[in-house]
Amino acid sequence: MCSPKAFIVKDHEKTLVMEDIQSIIWESPTRFVLTDITGKTRSVEGRILSMDLINHQIFLEGHVSN
Repeated sequence: MCSPKAFIVKDHEKTLVMEDIQSIIWESPTRFVLTDITGKTRSVEGRILSMDLINHQIFLEGHVSN
C-alpha cells in the first residue's frame, strides 16, 4: 500500500514536506499535524488545498512549524 506525500505549494512550485503520511490531526481550523509511518510529526500552519488520492499526494498552503 502506498502512503501519501505532502507538498507545500507556493508560486506554482511544490516543496516536499513529508512522505508516508498516516494521519492528519487538526489542532485548530488553520493548524494541523502530519504524522508519518515512523511516528515523526510536522506541524503545518495553513490549509489543505487538495488531495489527490489516486496519486497519493496532499497539497498544502502555508508553512511548516517544525
